[in-house]
Amino acid sequence: MTLSNLSPTRETIASWISRRANQFWVDAATFCVDKGTSLTAVLQNTDQAISALEELGDPVPEEVRQWSPQQIGSGTRSFRGHTFPTKSLQTPVMRGCAHCLREDFETTGAMKMRGHWLVPHVTVCVVHQTALVPLWREASPLKRFDSAPRLADLTPEILAGELDGAPRKLLPFDRWLEGRLAHTEFAETWLDDLPLHAACNFCYLLGSAQLRLEDIPQSRMTPEDRPILYEMGFQVARHGKDDILATFDALQRKPGAPHDGPKAIFPKLYDRLAYDYRDHPDYAPFRDLLRAHMLSTWPLGPGDELLGEPVKVRRLHSVRTAAQATGIDQRRLRKALAAAGIVRDAEHGLPAAWEVFDAAAARPILENLTELITAKDMAAAINATRSQFNLLVEDGLLVPDLDASDVKAVWQPAQGQRFLDSLLTGAQQLRQAQHGWEHISKTVQRLQVRPAEIIEAIRDGRIKQVGNRMEWEGYAAVHLYHDEVAAVLRKVPINAKSIEVFAKSVGIGQPSKLMHMIEDGLVQTTTLKNPVTKAAQAYFTPDDENYFRARYVTPKLMAKVYGATWQSLVRQLRGAGVEPLGGRGGPYGQVYLREETDRIFG
Repeated sequence: MTLSNLSPTRETIASWISRRANQFWVDAATFCVDKGTSLTAVLQNTDQAISALEELGDPVPEEVRQWSPQQIGSGTRSFRGHTFPTKSLQTPVMRGCAHCLREDFETTGAMKMRGHWLVPHVTVCVVHQTALVPLWREASPLKRFDSAPRLADLTPEILAGELDGAPRKLLPFDRWLEGRLAHTEFAETWLDDLPLHAACNFCYLLGSAQLRLEDIPQSRMTPEDRPILYEMGFQVARHGKDDILATFDALQRKPGAPHDGPKAIFPKLYDRLAYDYRDHPDYAPFRDLLRAHMLSTWPLGPGDELLGEPVKVRRLHSVRTAAQATGIDQRRLRKALAAAGIVRDAEHGLPAAWEVFDAAAARPILENLTELITAKDMAAAINATRSQFNLLVEDGLLVPDLDASDVKAVWQPAQGQRFLDSLLTGAQQLRQAQHGWEHISKTVQRLQVRPAEIIEAIRDGRIKQVGNRMEWEGYAAVHLYHDEVAAVLRKVPINAKSIEVFAKSVGIGQPSKLMHMIEDGLVQTTTLKNPVTKAAQAYFTPDDENYFRARYVTPKLMAKVYGATWQSLVRQLRGAGVEPLGGRGGPYGQVYLREETDRIFG
């Protein structure tokens, strides 16, 4: 690519129509309506809109159309033969090069917005080698792309050099991107035949992940650092699959282990490929690379995920996961596996968490090595407290493999792993305990139920929202969405209202006010057992409700009883000197004695 091949203007149709409208002292939207079309249609660069302009004497230059995005589907635009999401080309901030705009003004007296400035991956002017700068911000697309008035306001600053971008040399990524947009020659890379927008995003994400290799936290990156991240990723991805996979390996050699989760090992990159771009075909080549890498190097098992999909069957064990499954000390297990030629020894191999081997092929050896362990070690193996472990045993969820009163080591570690797998297979990955999620033991305590009731509901599919908190392991990682569990285990409701529900039904905004009435002996309630928590608590039965309504009214009840607005009724009560009912702690809210309101309103 040579700079002499650059198009002289690359003006967009939005810029062109805005300049035409400005000549007639109207905004672009009005001008388009006068031409029998709309600015929205013109911005979409549709043939129908362009024909409407040309029929009324405004032929659009072919170059303008070539450098303007064209709508090709819902939420999708084509630009220079490449597909982009519409929102990526229509961000609220309009960027540009002040040097280019100043040259426009000096040569033709009119500034023009360029099409390639819309592409978010373009960060530098290839002519003047200066960074693109924000020119204006506008949420409304119709106002945002009506550029002539905006540029007129900015003309003094542009001519004075106040909006000039910082000098910046062209990086290989910039030259490659320019070549693909301008359809000019450029150095061949592995990325050339891949969708442009997806390839650029992958370079940025790979560069972001590479920050781990330099021990630079993501939080230190600013928008001005984006060009460097594009370039870092491009310098790897341009050479192809082998270099990309080697970078994945290098990222795994940094501090961190599989149980930290792929989001920690591949910052940003994993999240975007696993979730944001999960179903987008343009990103399939990059997802396939990461999937193949993880399948060959990660000890994934039930409770883990692979690019957003739950892992149901373990293919690879690591020394660490095998030690957890068998209850054998990692160092002793590794020596035994190394002696059998299954793994490398500690001196020549990877750390225990990353030293992987075929789980199915090694199963006979692991079974021969497995030893029974004590209850204390079994609780530790599944990462449960002793009290949590005891509850599981009492419910028959974990059963000793040896019935011997004089032997402590009676527990089979594999049983603990199967128990965890039954809970965590298909679980949702949680970076932290979000609102509403809580550990399974906490839910057991709150609902006053046995662990078996919840676990049976998980296994038979009645409880569907199961979370695997990624920074923890084993039983400690099992989290549930409390409201779902409560709904699933809720018994037949009783014919009574809780204090909160009754307070709302009669118009008492603060249930605490009703509680004060109960404590002061003014209200009749019935003590019943909560069908979920099993705890005894106060309820309002139909008889209790009738007792309340016969003696007290609230503004909400008054409106129904006396057939008038509660505002007018309250004003009349104040005029008559009737105050809300109160006790030692002050008024019980807007609660009045029924006998007094009947006296006033009859």
